[in-house]
Amino acid sequence: MKKLRAASIMICQSILVISVMACTGEGDKKQANTDAVPVTVCKVQKVQDLEKIFVSGTVSTPDSPAEVSFLVSGKVISVGPREGDYVRKGQILASIDPTDYQLALTTATTQADMARIALERAEDEHRRMKMLYDSKSLAPNDYEKYKSAYESDRQQYEQAIAQEKISRKRLTDAELHSPANGFISKRSIEPGETASPGRSVFEIIQLDTVEANVGVPETDIHLVKTGQKVSVTIPALPNQSFEGAVRIINVSADPSTRTYMTRIRVPNPGHVIRIGMVAEAKIIGDQKISMMTLPGEAIVRDDQGATMVFVYFPEQRRVYSKRVKIGSFRGAEVEIKEGLSGNESIVIAGQDHLRDGMPVTIAAPPSEVASDKKGR
Repeated sequence: MKKLRAASIMICQSILVISVMACTGEGDKKQANTDAVPVTVCKVQKVQDLEKIFVSGTVSTPDSPAEVSFLVSGKVISVGPREGDYVRKGQILASIDPTDYQLALTTATTQADMARIALERAEDEHRRMKMLYDSKSLAPNDYEKYKSAYESDRQQYEQAIAQEKISRKRLTDAELHSPANGFISKRSIEPGETASPGRSVFEIIQLDTVEANVGVPETDIHLVKTGQKVSVTIPALPNQSFEGAVRIINVSADPSTRTYMTRIRVPNPGHVIRIGMVAEAKIIGDQKISMMTLPGEAIVRDDQGATMVFVYFPEQRRVYSKRVKIGSFRGAEVEIKEGLSGNESIVIAGQDHLRDGMPVTIAAPPSEVASDKKGR
């Protein structure tokens, strides 16, 4: 009887151990499933495309702004256009009080008239004396006196005429005219101020053609040539694209960035591109190259700031980080230059919560979910 009771106790203990082990295994399995992070993955894309260099910079003018200044001094009595206004060649921009210059012109004109009258008299007398001198009726010394007087009056007349021209020009210069068509980019004078010769009071720029100044990396400069076609986009002008061409490439690099300044000329007939805007340029080559690309959202950075991706290993259902070297962006895709073989599955959604070796579950991309619902 004692042996039977002992056997029963041992059987019950064995059943209890098996039950506990079964429950523990099921709990571990549930815990593992709970820890798995849902992610979306995609394959590395292998593409062939024309050589393209993606660079950015700022918009400037092909030529320096035209600085406009008064040639005479005086009190400013009127100022016309303001910054942003369009002006035409010859348009009056500002004017100073012309009173002093009008008086000076009146005086100079009067003196010129008097000098002209004196010259006419001297010329008439000189003509008569020369006739007498030629007929031997006038002594040479007397003739020289009349001749000297005539030449002196003529010199005074020429000086008076020159002074009148100067006075007339100064009166004209009391009005400041635009030297060319363009937009006012700077106005630095107001009515009541005193203008002085040579002080710039307006800057005028032309926007019919602008330039995008970009820096091309040293590694890509061999792909850029003068005259090469360029597609330019302006973030401030969404949904618009502009066609340009490389105008000039600098022969020396910026020592701090190791980039070569490149100027891209862009026609701007609508004047929508403005100076100082950020420009993004896509310089298109003439040769096709093979490359690997990933969606831009696949790229994350580690604690050191290096670019990396999470690679999915289906046999382990886990992900591991891998550092990569990226190239330029091509729309929503980014070029992968180093770090991947091209056969990997890369996490493109959910990677913000991942760590090395974490278990994951694969979620269907939004496009596949939509297609599945539509099929049903």
